[in-house]
Amino acid sequence: MAKFGKSLVAWLLLGALVTGCGKKEEVRDSQEEPDIQIEQEGPKEEPAQKEEPAREEEPQALVLSDLDAEITWWVYPIFVQDEGGAPGDYEQALIARFQQYYPNIRVNLEMLDYENGPARLEEAIGAGTTPDVLFDEPGRIQDYARKGALADLSPLFTEERKADLVSSEILSACTYGDAYVMYPLSMMNYVMAFNKQMLETCGAMELLNREGARTWNTDTFAQVLELLNNSGFKAGSLYCSGVAGDYATRSFLTNLYDVPLMNSDLSAYAFQGEGAVNTMQKVKEWTDQGWLLNGSGTTGAGSVEEFVKGEASYTLLWGLPQAISNAQALADGGIEVVELPYPSQDGVPVLEYVMNGFCVFDHQDEARLMASQYLIDFICNGEEAAGHVVKTGAFPVRTSLGDVYQGNEQALFYEAITPYSGTYYQKVQGFASMRVYWYQMISEVLNGEYGAKASLESFLEYANDTLKGE
Repeated sequence: MAKFGKSLVAWLLLGALVTGCGKKEEVRDSQEEPDIQIEQEGPKEEPAQKEEPAREEEPQALVLSDLDAEITWWVYPIFVQDEGGAPGDYEQALIARFQQYYPNIRVNLEMLDYENGPARLEEAIGAGTTPDVLFDEPGRIQDYARKGALADLSPLFTEERKADLVSSEILSACTYGDAYVMYPLSMMNYVMAFNKQMLETCGAMELLNREGARTWNTDTFAQVLELLNNSGFKAGSLYCSGVAGDYATRSFLTNLYDVPLMNSDLSAYAFQGEGAVNTMQKVKEWTDQGWLLNGSGTTGAGSVEEFVKGEASYTLLWGLPQAISNAQALADGGIEVVELPYPSQDGVPVLEYVMNGFCVFDHQDEARLMASQYLIDFICNGEEAAGHVVKTGAFPVRTSLGDVYQGNEQALFYEAITPYSGTYYQKVQGFASMRVYWYQMISEVLNGEYGAKASLESFLEYANDTLKGE
């Protein structure tokens, strides 16, 4: 993990967080030298006796708070594990590091998966058995806030912290009403990825823009698909068997003919009209031609797996997390990757972005709330924050962390596409339910169950109903 020599006092909000716990915590600066006890042996009054050399005791861990609490942390597999590591290894090491500074705070870790995790949280809310801390994305977190299940994290949002954010738009994803319900760590855009050798073999490489953000248009994309297909390479999947990775399919489909998912004030879903119909008819046509595979039985993870194995010529779901976690497998298979933003009709994409952050469930327990905020602050603002950001395969939300990838060419591409991030609409009422209707609509069209126009009309009806609340 990268380390930054910043004072712990600068990133701990003890003054703001201690209220309500009955005892003000004492804090020592992390750059102070640890106390060294020097013990002299032998009576000093006997000069003939040789003094023993000074003996240094083991430095004690720097205790920042003696708060006594036990909390539970649930986390999706967002952090990329070290090579050979099992799920949760990185998180457990992070907890061990945290407990060097907060020895009386016990953190129980539980790993979630994207298939069952959301339902598990809903059940826990209903049963009153929620964790203290959750590491997730704003869409689901906003739903938990609407249910009145979350604590206000306003003490973490100091004016200095807010001024340090890379974009003021980030705050809109973190708030619900007047409360701050999510504390962000990192964000990024997802892209699509191609097999470089296949592109070169079919002659498609020369069609691609390889500079800066590498933007391109829908017509060029269709040419590339045709060349790959004519050379006998297997296409990628428009996966739609579940919500996992659906942000990639939304960016892909809404850009093909420049039709936004929602209107400008986020009051209604707007994926409709001629442009939307053309989009769905086109992807149906491409699947019939074999240029794009019908992914109604395929997950986003399955699409990535096929690509990494060298079976598919491209995948719609790619980002730094996929690149990092699959680096060795790609190297072993001799596969080089060409990453590109989603094509758009006008060549200027509008990309849905993903943010990672923390929320705290409200258990009406001041000690647990404070302990939870200590953990969040330690991860997001501590001296190893840059390393934690890198492990999410994303970019820091804080300007002060700088270039965490140290000029890596691959990372520079992801930085170049950041300005193409669109409005953050994942926080609207009912977004989680809309996601189900979205992938069902795609599946209906690809399987020929309904025409593009009928499927879109049904999607809009159900999607707009979700904005009214349950």
